[in-house]
Formats: sequence, C-alpha cells, structure tokens
Amino acid sequence: MPRLLTGINCMRKFALLISIQRFTFMAIITKKIPNVILRSKKGVKGKTYHIEYSLNGKRVRRSLGLIDNNTANQLRAEKINELLRSNGITTPVKNIGLKEAVDIHFDLKKKKLRPKTISSYKNYRDRIINAINELGAKNYDSLRTITEGRFNLLAQKIIEKYDNPHTVNNTLTFLKAVENTAIRKGYLDKKFSQDIVISKPEPKLIDQYYTQDELNLIWDKCDRFYIPIYKLIASTGLRLGEVINLTWNNVDFANNQIIINKRIENGKVVWQPKSKSSIRKIPLSDKAKEVILKQKGKHSKFVFISKKGSQLHPNSVYNPFVKARDSAKVDDKGSIHALRHTFASICAQKGLPLYNIGTYLGHSREETTRIYAHLCPSDDAETLNRIGL
Repeated sequence: MPRLLTGINCMRKFALLISIQRFTFMAIITKKIPNVILRSKKGVKGKTYHIEYSLNGKRVRRSLGLIDNNTANQLRAEKINELLRSNGITTPVKNIGLKEAVDIHFDLKKKKLRPKTISSYKNYRDRIINAINELGAKNYDSLRTITEGRFNLLAQKIIEKYDNPHTVNNTLTFLKAVENTAIRKGYLDKKFSQDIVISKPEPKLIDQYYTQDELNLIWDKCDRFYIPIYKLIASTGLRLGEVINLTWNNVDFANNQIIINKRIENGKVVWQPKSKSSIRKIPLSDKAKEVILKQKGKHSKFVFISKKGSQLHPNSVYNPFVKARDSAKVDDKGSIHALRHTFASICAQKGLPLYNIGTYLGHSREETTRIYAHLCPSDDAETLNRIGL
C-alpha cells in the first residue's frame, strides 16, 4: 500500500510539473509584442517617416525624419527586435541565401500585382539570379556572411550585362527592394546598397510622336479593321490595354467622356488600370466620338472586338501597326505607344496645360508629363513686356 501511494504521489508531482511547464510556455507565447507600424507623410521637402506602437498601454510615436523607404523599414525592423529582446523573447532566424531572398520578395510582391506586372517582376528576379550564378552562387549562399563588396559586385554585373538603362534601373530597384524585405524579415542585419545609385535615363521624347502626314502614310498601308483603334488612341491618349478592355459602360456620351475604371464581373475584379492615377475621366472629342459610334451594333460588351468577335489580344492590334508603319517607311517612334505621345504632344502644342494632359494620360507623377513642356507655346517675352520687366 505505501508503494502504491508513493507511485500515486509521483504521478501527481509529474502532472503538476507538466502543468507548471505548460502554463509557463503559454505565458510566453501569449505575451503581447507591440505591433510596430510604419507611417509616412509627404511634405514640401519630401517624405517623412515615423513609427507607432503601444507599450504598457501607452501609445508611442517616434519620428524617423526625412529618409528613404528602405532606411525607414530597416529602423522599423530594429525597433521590433529591440522590443522582442526587452520582452525576453529571442527569435532564431533561418540563414538563407540571396537567391532565396529574391524568391521570397518576388512571392510577396506577386500577390498584389497584375499579371502583366508580375511578368516584369519575374524578369527582374531572373536577371538577378542569372547574375548571381555567373559570379558564383556559393558567394551568395548566406546572407549572414555576405559582404558589401559582394553586393556591389552583383550590382556592377547587372550594369555591365544590360545595355538598356531602363532594364538596369528597374533590376537594381528590384534588388534594393529584395534587400529591404530581407532586413524587414530579419534575414539581413544591415544595408549594403547605399552606394548603388539608381539614376533615371534622360527622356528621349523630342521626336517620339507622329505628325499628321506620317499618320496618313501609315493609315494608307494599314489593315482597315484596326485603324479606328489607332485613331482613338491618337485622339484620347488611351493605353492599348485600356482600349482593348473598353466597354460600352465606360463611354458616357451624355457628358462626352470616357471613364477608365476597374471592370468587375460577378463581384470579382477581372481587369484594372495600370495604377490608381489611371482611374480617370477623359474628354471625348467629336472626332473620337465618331470613331466609337461606328463600332455600335457589334453585340458585344466591348467597344472593339477581334475579327472573330472575341476580345482583342494586344499582339493582334500591335503587329498590324508595326507592319503598316514599316511598309509606309515611317521611322519607329515607339510603335502604338507613340500614338499616346502624339495625343499629348498635340495637346501641348495647342496650349493645353501640362496638368490637364497628365490627368488625361493617367500619369502618377508631374515629372512624367513635363517631358512635353518643350512643345508648349511660350509667350513669356510678351508677358514680361506687358508687366514692364
């Protein structure tokens, strides 16, 4: 009997010990760690950042100042680690290579992007991974041991490998974003890309629009079926994707305007414009209105459809234009996209304010529209004479 009691007591002690350990474990994992939120605000001098979090019931707000987004995210990551350590919690981070970091960033981004943009991001990812392989993958298989020199060598490899400045800039921007994600997730302790400069190439739009004589030559050689599409782009500045996805619901004849917005079917977004600024209203001139009205009676929700009656594919519209342009012996000024430039250029030449032009084109930045400034008529000398200067 005493042995039985002893066994029962041991079992009770063991159960009590397990209960205590379980309680301690639950206390640790239920300990609240402050959620650090990064916020930004645009000002006259640029974008300023600050972080916010709650600590012991008090709301804490800390200004980070006038810095770039990557630095702001790094400071946020450092604050999270500091708060974790102060709570007695250590979070062992997996050691990964740069190629894996590239894939992690790409997977995060593609959840929020349109299919066309995902394709561009995949190209950035592939260029970086190819450059890593050429430099020796073993040199980049651990973010814990990677050096600033190795990181800059990779950037230099990308610069030397590709001739197109836009390709280089977009790929380096993606590489910096990979680094930022790695820092934010704790895989990388510090920034290495401070000396990697992303400089936008000079705009080359001076002659990237078609004159009316050039357009007439192209129309003469063009498949008549596609001419209305090209004329509408030249009269409205619409993007090719916007024309292909233009439905009759987007055309407001009463107010003479085209409305570019998301297309929702059965509660699901099936198409959306390039950016938030691309959601806009575009004036519908008599010339553009006439082009659209001639498409009536095709029994389709789309204004323009293919020869078989289905939705148009970009290539089916793009290729005939290139063929006609080459046949007409007109210089390549950017293919169909140059028709958009043609609209903007004519608007600028006729004195339409750059702000209005940018709004109609759906530009997100004023700098993008400013490339048409040299085409705007100037009466500055007359103005100065009038005010006596």
